[in-house]
Parts: sequence; C-alpha cells; structure tokens
Amino acid sequence: MDAMTEQEVRHHTRPLSREQCYLCIMTLVDPPPKGTVPEERLKAEHKKFLVELETKGMLFGAGKLANETRGEKSKLGHGMFILRADSLAEAEKVARDEPFTKHGYRSMVVHPWQRTEGDISLRINFQEGTLSIDRRRYVLTSA
Repeated sequence: MDAMTEQEVRHHTRPLSREQCYLCIMTLVDPPPKGTVPEERLKAEHKKFLVELETKGMLFGAGKLANETRGEKSKLGHGMFILRADSLAEAEKVARDEPFTKHGYRSMVVHPWQRTEGDISLRINFQEGTLSIDRRRYVLTSA
C-alpha cells in the first residue's frame, strides 16, 4: 500500500460531520397480549406512525431485521427504525408511542447512534421518467 501524503492524512482524520440518531430495536413479545387491539389495526397504525415520523423529518430508515428472499433472520430483534432526535429521552418517548410497543406486542430498546460515514445516491432521469435511490429504481407517473 502506498504511503499517504500529509494532505491525505489531514483529509481522512478531519472531524466528521455527525448526525445524532437513535437505533430503535423492536422484539416480538411471546406470548402476544390477549384482548388488546387487533394486529391488523396495529399494522395500519404502525405504518401511519412511520409516515408521520418521515413527514416530520425524524425517520432515517425502518424495516424488518431479515432478508426474506434468502431466509436470513437476525437474533437482534424483529424490526428496527433509526430516529433523528435531540436526546435519548426524546427518542425513548417517540419509541414508546410506536403502536405495537404501546399495546404490548413488542418490546423496544433504544440505542444512541451517530451516522458518520456512508452515502445515499439519488438520480432522476427525466427522459426515462425514473427515480433511482441507491440500487432501487422507480418509474415516475404523472398525476
């Protein structure tokens, strides 16, 4: 490996731009609670909850801790979301309002997390009418 120049060393050791976030990990409660809100209703409430966080700019990402096409599962939990919040207390308050957690179907653990590296690629191709985000591609339609 070639030796780095002083300029390269300064570039790679500069203070990184940090975004304070919180990793919210949900685990299924076994057995699930009896006589509470039906799961189908909670699925709709869960989606609404995430959309509201996204609309407020608080949701960095969310999803299951699995690769369903390959049958891979995580021992970490059932699902997670990464929340932008000013403090752990604020993140925990928001996380407790997640509908499955609020009604006892899931337990929630919140961990501080700083995003310091990574990227997101966004490409709009007007000629093809497509939007690409990282490796995913969407066809745009007019309203």
